[in-house]
Amino acid sequence: MENFFDKFPASYSENSRRMIQTPSSLARSAFFYVQETGYFKLKESHRAFRKNLESYLVVLVLSGSGTLMYDGEFYELQAGSCFFIDCMVPYYHQSSSTDPWELIWVHFNGATSKEYYGYFSQASEPAFMPHAFQELKEKLDSLLDVNTRSDLSAEITSSRLIMDILSILLQDVNNSREEQGAARQKLLEVRQYLDEHYTEKFSLDELSKHFFISKYHLSREFKNHFGITPNLYVISKRITMVKKLLRFSTLPLEEIALKCGFYDTSYMNKQFKKSEGISASDFRKKWIN
Repeated sequence: MENFFDKFPASYSENSRRMIQTPSSLARSAFFYVQETGYFKLKESHRAFRKNLESYLVVLVLSGSGTLMYDGEFYELQAGSCFFIDCMVPYYHQSSSTDPWELIWVHFNGATSKEYYGYFSQASEPAFMPHAFQELKEKLDSLLDVNTRSDLSAEITSSRLIMDILSILLQDVNNSREEQGAARQKLLEVRQYLDEHYTEKFSLDELSKHFFISKYHLSREFKNHFGITPNLYVISKRITMVKKLLRFSTLPLEEIALKCGFYDTSYMNKQFKKSEGISASDFRKKWIN
């Protein structure tokens, strides 16, 4: 029987293709999973409008140009562009009538898709020009090839490829941040200072005075660039040091707390359990040789 669902209108090139998948219960509960993945090249303009889809969408523009409307904002796209969006939000994408585009895409969900998208959306506009465009294309090509079949092996491979795609996107965004000049350099200096002084008494007021930056601006920009506030960054560094001393020394908890900058054993225990889910003493028992 001819598969009409995988056919495209005459306005699409003949080698256009898409694969629609129904994930297994295992994939829904444990994996990133493909809902639809495909490739097309248009011969004329086309517009796709959607909203309220429980799906995340990554699209690469391979050639041509067009427009993305997402959450009321418009973004001009061209060859080399990428967009990554949450499809619960109203959106449409439309190809240029004079320069129809060629796209490769994946609709996906599952695993920690929401968390990945949340981090991305805080750090980037939905549409951008990724440095790792070719690497992303290779992953999407592989994803499309894998999904010509529907079995557990394909679901496992698809989950890994989607994770690769998301990791590339986040790394690309992070690298772009590092190219933002003086402001980025100042924040790197702040982070280095915290790396060298995290065992000392911490105060956001003192930190802002040291670097001549408003504490509100410092806290906001530090989180925007590094995904964590200065205070939580210091606590994380201290917890890591506590874990090392618990595993590789016989120091009592009181001394460990002092060495790591907590100055209060009960507060150290509170922060440790909040981070690790167990007490410092239980952590030591579990990891002792």
